[in-house]
Amino acid sequence: MPVFNLTPDIFSLLAHRGSLTQRFKEVMGVTPRLTRLKQKREFVPLEERELLPISAREYALVREIKMSKGRDDWMFARTVIPNSTLSGAARRIGNLKDAPIGKILFGRNGAQRTSLQLELTANFPQSLLDLGSKPVHPLWKRQSIFQFDSGPILVTELFLPDCPIYTDA
Repeated sequence: MPVFNLTPDIFSLLAHRGSLTQRFKEVMGVTPRLTRLKQKREFVPLEERELLPISAREYALVREIKMSKGRDDWMFARTVIPNSTLSGAARRIGNLKDAPIGKILFGRNGAQRTSLQLELTANFPQSLLDLGSKPVHPLWKRQSIFQFDSGPILVTELFLPDCPIYTDA
């Protein structure tokens, strides 16, 4: 069973306010591999609509990726962008393919993080379960809202069981 004590090193990774891709690169010693799992317009759940200005009948652009080192999947991320935000610098998110979103969030015309929440969760997104892995213990989750000139986006990052922040007792 993993230990969930929040050491300073783990907290520093979870609370990192810059690019997680860059931070993982420092930790791994190699550039992590990003795999885009989904990028399409769809209706989003109530909990995400409540955090963003999205009505129940409005589509949003949803992008999901996983970040890996070799065969180890370290992170699952879901980005939700309201249609009203998809202009200016945020419009480039729709063309990212397998590139990290940090290039846009922390780039020259980037966004400002307006909130960052950390929690342990056992509520896993269906997309993660569809990958064929059901985590057997709660996972660390970060949820951030970034503000572009055109509006907000929501980024949810779930640190997967193979991520080295979890240790065995």
